[in-house]
Amino acid sequence: MFFILLDKLKKKIPGLGSSSEIDNILSQMDGARVKSAYARITLSLADDVIRRQALRNSSKKSTQSQIEKDQKEIEALDRSITEKRKLLAELGKQTNGGKYDEKTSEKVEKQVQTDEQQRAEKRAMVDQEIADKEAREKELSKQDKENYGKLAKLLYGAAKQEQIAIETAKDVKPRAESAAANTKNSPANLISTQPKKLNDGMKGLGEIISEGPAHWATLSSVANHLAKIGGVDLTDPKFQPTVATDEDQIPTDW
Repeated sequence: MFFILLDKLKKKIPGLGSSSEIDNILSQMDGARVKSAYARITLSLADDVIRRQALRNSSKKSTQSQIEKDQKEIEALDRSITEKRKLLAELGKQTNGGKYDEKTSEKVEKQVQTDEQQRAEKRAMVDQEIADKEAREKELSKQDKENYGKLAKLLYGAAKQEQIAIETAKDVKPRAESAAANTKNSPANLISTQPKKLNDGMKGLGEIISEGPAHWATLSSVANHLAKIGGVDLTDPKFQPTVATDEDQIPTDW
């Protein structure tokens, strides 16, 4: 009798069946979160690459003690870049599947927290390096321009992912809130993990909605500056933004 009543209850409450509305909402939430994570790690990776380049250039004019200090930071950036390349490739694979792996999510959170602590210092140096390269664009080697162009394309693709994530989050969040309210006091929750997943996912959607626009603007701005340095036209209709799914598609070996 209990299972008959439970089955009827599942049919009345959205999201408690195998092909439910909640399953669809959870998939869309994961899709938005992984796209936003991809965008965030892309910008963080680009910052590391440009910061490393700036340190390499400044070391040529520094004292011995400063050179040694810079070298230690370059080595730390090398390690960070290696880790983020792997993470970015994994996120790229997950963007098309609508499943945001929990271990990958934890790695992203760890990286984001670390970046938060270094953001002001890192961003200032990165912005200065980009400005210097723009000012001396004609002096750059063909290889340097090509590298900056590749990085611009990667960032442009990430900006598109953030844009999609924002649009999806705005669409899904109200439906997720409604579904969470409908399932909150349901006896069927005793056998379901969906309410917890909804609550966890809604927190992520809230962050995308509140922080995503500023992050998208930064990605777009940096991509455009790098495109100018690299001689890449991101507005060309023939150019289609792509998502990197393999480390070989991520230009960091300068």
